Amino acid sequence: MNQPWFRFLVQAAPWLTLFVTLAMFWFLYDRLPLEMSVSVDLPATNAADAAKPGLVALLLPGDSEGMSDVGSTVFFDDARYVLSDATNVDDLARRLGERASETKCGVLLLLADRRVPVGDVMRVMSIAKAQRFAHVQLAEKHD
Repeated sequence: MNQPWFRFLVQAAPWLTLFVTLAMFWFLYDRLPLEMSVSVDLPATNAADAAKPGLVALLLPGDSEGMSDVGSTVFFDDARYVLSDATNVDDLARRLGERASETKCGVLLLLADRRVPVGDVMRVMSIAKAQRFAHVQLAEKHD
């Protein structure tokens, strides 16, 4: 067992392992998600469901604009609603319902940043659906 090729293999094994591990990370670096986010592309203009948006809401993550201590924020109808505050969520639901009945519009366009957690997007969609919106269209903010 004291042959030169065996000693070389034993000495080279840790370096080969390190090289293979680094090569795997190098190949996979662009494919690994760095944070939870929503990535939604708009459908082509010739889509079957071409409902035109009447009302627009903007959804931004809590870590934008220096608001690192609050949750995701919805900007709708010249007001800001923080999703981590229950009274803000109730106010948002009430305002969405009022505007939907005023404008007789059943479509809400939700503009979301990619860094917004998926749960927050789903929460705003469920609030809109509860306020009798027939369609909630999603759009992402491109970098």
